[in-house]
This record gives sequence, structure tokens and C-alpha cells, in this order.
Amino acid sequence: MNKVIEFLRVSTEEQSKEGREGLPRQKEANALTIRRHKLSVVRTITLIDVSGTSVLQSPEVNKLLDTMHAGAIDGVVVADWDRLIRLDNFRDFALLEHFKETGTLIYLPDQIIDLNTQSGFLIGGFQSIISGNELTQIKKRMLAAKEIKRKNGEHPNNRNTLPLGVDYDYKEKRFFYTDEAKRVKKLFHLFYEKGIHNYKELERRTGIHHRTISNLLRNEIYTGYRVYTEKRGAEKVLKKDGRQGYKKKVQRSPDEIIRVKVIDKPIVSERVFGEVQEIIRNKNRQYHQRRPQTGERYLYSGFLKCGVCGAIIYTNTGGRGHKKDYYYCSTKNYLNIRKHGPTKCTSCYMQKELVEGTITSFLAEKLTDKDYLMEMIDASLSDDQHNDLQNEAEEVKARLKKLEKKRLKMLDLYGEGLYKREELDKKVNTINDETNTLKRTLLQIESTMLFQDKFLLSQSIQPIVTTLAEFNYWTAKQKRDFLQTQVPTFYITPEGLSSFTLRVCNSGTPVGRGSLRLQA
Repeated sequence: MNKVIEFLRVSTEEQSKEGREGLPRQKEANALTIRRHKLSVVRTITLIDVSGTSVLQSPEVNKLLDTMHAGAIDGVVVADWDRLIRLDNFRDFALLEHFKETGTLIYLPDQIIDLNTQSGFLIGGFQSIISGNELTQIKKRMLAAKEIKRKNGEHPNNRNTLPLGVDYDYKEKRFFYTDEAKRVKKLFHLFYEKGIHNYKELERRTGIHHRTISNLLRNEIYTGYRVYTEKRGAEKVLKKDGRQGYKKKVQRSPDEIIRVKVIDKPIVSERVFGEVQEIIRNKNRQYHQRRPQTGERYLYSGFLKCGVCGAIIYTNTGGRGHKKDYYYCSTKNYLNIRKHGPTKCTSCYMQKELVEGTITSFLAEKLTDKDYLMEMIDASLSDDQHNDLQNEAEEVKARLKKLEKKRLKMLDLYGEGLYKREELDKKVNTINDETNTLKRTLLQIESTMLFQDKFLLSQSIQPIVTTLAEFNYWTAKQKRDFLQTQVPTFYITPEGLSSFTLRVCNSGTPVGRGSLRLQA
């Protein structure tokens, strides 16, 4: 007896419920096939809520393919070809390739298909395309029929899609309000007549969840009109297990919008409904206006680093009053911990007010004191550092001279016929690349040496010192503009500011700008 797996599939959960004929009909057809060919069923696979166009994404079918490749079965029993596959793209032919490679037979009530035969190959390909085309036609007719029902004021879907307090009589084809509509009427009364616009308070008084209230207040069904401004997108959405997900809603074009009268006695007048919409718009507008703009909530966001480990500082948003806002080391972020493991940084969450107060007072008080600033410059610069840079510059210049001599020697050898043109170009290009790298290194060294000139530094920092004298009196936007221009970096610890860098400019420097890190 040939060993087989019985395969059952329905596209939706609704089709699998008791009283529906989807699964029982398939089982009956499969039982007849099994008896006729005297097959031995080793397992039954039942797919529920899986479209025929996405069977390859389901774990059950992947297990079936593993069983086939292991040679544990001889065939698969299905009631109809479209239960196994419905093509909507040519990549799905891969499922049939697995049957062909393993020699697994497909048992149908009226025939046995072997994809390794000429007739089986043709039948399998044609049947897959035909079943896929049938599905496309079915969907097209179904969507067109639903759209006609919407335009006629009928309800094409199940009751789950109706809002609170609204029901539909499928026999008489009419919408009507239920007793729950009294709660919705009370909601409009409290919102419009009493002026209660807090959704949590409305939830307490009506028992309607605060996240639902906004949608109910916008739904024109309570004025007697059924309005369709959205539709499901064409893009197929699948869950990880191949089950069907909800397609995203997209806005209808103006000519597709449907608005039809379905209830003669509404619970809210159109005038009141229109004024409610204006109140909601103003409410949203005021909420978004109150939200802080970039840089207002966290003044120094983007300009802070951890004074302990040197990592970037992140922000953590708390309550509306900004009383629970924090700066913290990015190594303590859960994503960083998940990726790199627990951090060894000893820093902690630092209150926003303390961090920003520390840095603001430092900028407005300490950095406006020229003597204090020059002390920090003296402490950060040393003769040893300058000598080290000078020695490094001399080494780079010597290497540049050697490369130039080497390049000239190559040209002489080429002139004597010892090198071909291709060999010369290759060697000269290598020398040129190394020369350019060394020139960039020398430029950086010389730039750093110029920035170590204490007199030039004091001259370049003087405009910053003068500007910061009024820092405490600037608006948040003015402070943020200054920070974005100067691009400083502040190294902060729970104990306070440890060091900072300032961007300074020297007219005698080829690159024009550089960074100077000073201890606070």
C-alpha cells in the first residue's frame, strides 16, 4: 500500500466552522480516493486561514516537503487541485518542483498526477494557472458585488465591522440603531453640550473605551449616513506562519468615495456633527502645537557624550510636565544590551534639569571668564605634545621626498626601456595614492600644531566668549541655533561636566576649523 499524506485546506477561519461544508466535503472526497487506490494515510495536514497563493509560507507545508524529500511518503491526497495551490505569481511553481524532484504523486478523486511524465507536467502547470486565474476572477466579482451593495445602502460584510450601537438586518437589507446607541448619544451630548473633551473622563461617564471615542465621534453613521472613504489595499499581507493578515487600508480617490443615507432617524443632527468635527480638529491642532519642537524638550540632545565611557548620550521621555525626563548613556539602552551584552559603564540615568542646568551655567559663567579659559588651554597643551607633532610632521615630509625620488627613478627606467607602459602606470599610480594619503596626514598634523598656538587659540575663542555672555537670556531656539553652529561636545557624568570640545577657527590654518578638547 502506498503511503500518503491527506491534505485539507480552507482559505478562512469562517469556512472551517461547524455547519460549513468546506472541510467535510474535502474529507469525503479524500476518503473515496483513499479507498479506490488502497492508500495508507500516515498523517493528515489541515490548513486553516491559508490562501492557496501562500501555502509555501506555512510551516505545515514546509514539514510536508521535508517528508517528501526524506522519501517517507509516495503521494499526497487532495480533493481538488486548487486546495494544493493557486498561482498568483510564477515563483509559486517551486511547490510543484518539489513534487517533481521527489517523484511524489498527487492523488485527486478522478486522476493521479505524476509531474515527471509529459502529461502530468502539462496538467500540473495548466491546472495551477487555471486555478490561480479562477481565484482572481472570484475576487474581482466579489469586490464588484460588495461595491454595488455599498452604493445601494446595503451592508456587504459581517456585523463585526459595524460601529457601537448599529446593527444590520440582512433579510430586510436595512441598518438600524440598537440600545447601545443610547451610550453613543450620551457621548455626543457630553462632548458637545457639556464641553467635556477629555476622552478618559468621557470613558468614565459612558463606559466607552477612550481609544474608541475619537472614531465614534467621527462616524457619520450616527447622522444616518454610511460613508466609505477608505478601502483595502491590493498588497497581500501574510503573517509569519503563512496565515492571512489584514490588508492595509488606503484612501479612496474622490470619485470612489461612497456616501449614502441608510437611517432616516439619526441620533445626531448634521449641524451638531459638523460642529463636533471642528472641535476635534481644534483639539488636535492645540495638542500638536503644545508638543515641543526639535531641541526644545532636550536642549543639549546630540551634543552630549558619556564622561565615563565616551558613548553617545540618549534621552528618556517621562511625563508631560518633563519632570521625569532623563539623559542616559547609550550603552544602557536595551537594544545595545541585547546586541552587545550588559554594559560596564558606571554612569546612570541623569535628570534632565540637573544636566542642562550644569551645562548652561558652565557656558554662561565659566566660559565667559577669559582667565579661566586660558588656564584650561594651558593645561591641555604642552611642549611635549607640540614636539611629538613636529617630529611626526618631519617623518611624513621625509617619506614624501623618498616617494618623489622613487617616482622620478621609475620614469628614468621607463625611458631606458626597462619598463613597459602598463607596468609604469601601475607603479606610478601606487606611488601617487600613497603620496596623497601622506599629504592629507601632514595637513592634519600641521592644522593641529597651529591650533596648539595659545595666542591664536585665545584670539579665535574670544568671539565665543563674548557671545556666551548673554547665553542665559536666550530663548531655547537661539541656544539651539548657537549649538548647531559651534557643534560643541560635552562629556557628562553623574558628578557633573568632565570635559568638552569647542570648534575653533584659525585663518592661518589650511582646513580653517578644528576641535579643541578641554577639561572642565
